[in-house]
Amino acid sequence: MNVSCVLHYPDGTELTVTRCLRFTLLRDRYQAFAALYAQFLTDQPLEAPSEAIFSIGGQLLHDGCVEHAECVLEAGQYVLKFNSRSFTAALTRNQLVPGVHTAVTLQSLMETYALPKITYDTSMPEIRYIYVRENAAMWDSIMAYNYKLNSGFPYIRVPNLLCMTPQTGQEAVILPADALRTMQNGGDCSEMISRIDMADAAGAYGKFTRSNPEAISRNIVRIRQILLDKQYVYDPQDALRWRIDLSNRRIRSRTLSYSGYCGEDIEDLVQAGEFRARVSRIRITGDRNGIRTEDTFYFDPFCNPA
Repeated sequence: MNVSCVLHYPDGTELTVTRCLRFTLLRDRYQAFAALYAQFLTDQPLEAPSEAIFSIGGQLLHDGCVEHAECVLEAGQYVLKFNSRSFTAALTRNQLVPGVHTAVTLQSLMETYALPKITYDTSMPEIRYIYVRENAAMWDSIMAYNYKLNSGFPYIRVPNLLCMTPQTGQEAVILPADALRTMQNGGDCSEMISRIDMADAAGAYGKFTRSNPEAISRNIVRIRQILLDKQYVYDPQDALRWRIDLSNRRIRSRTLSYSGYCGEDIEDLVQAGEFRARVSRIRITGDRNGIRTEDTFYFDPFCNPA
């Protein structure tokens, strides 16, 4: 495997390791961070690193905090094992001050705290307000901002780039036909809501309600009753549309697996034969048998919409 990882330590030193035993790297359109698990042979016992910068064939694929690490002696060799999440995981672990925030931009949200190594478009437009619930993560507010901005959902590209708009490039990453291993169609309706009812400002129900045709067609009955969502006071129906759209994520999917890795990232256009779509989930694994990639394409309100 042509795999390497630069390890950074709290004292400022760094070490590059290249003898990879195995790894798994997962990125998902709906996950705020990439997750890496890896094992490398080392010449000596190592302390736990603080940062891992992971590459395949010289292409950067991950940069994140090391959350757990251990260096063990196995069969006379030292093996460093670690788990790392990209720096964007901080968006799920920090909270904004509860209440109404007015004249909000992505930059104003992101400048609340000095979060290292996360990049984003500083020219994203202003929206009137967001409402921050008590104990809500920053990621929740970023999701609300994105939905109010363009009815979209945020996502992360390599290495820690926060994106608010879908990719539009038409040059496709071509998956080699001779490397394709499996193809499967699927879908997930485990979180699907069939109807949602929301109270008005007086606490009365019956005025704001919305049904989900996708759930009804599947004979799924999951009805939610919620209080007035202050995030969407300007248009209560948006509160209902948002929740229905969220419940329909991953409703349809196609997964292709192949040997090797062709360099695709989340939202890149990928082509395999006559099939073309934007990739929503990437799982790359490697061991002594080589590197394998599993690309999943969601077809839902936010990914590859019809």
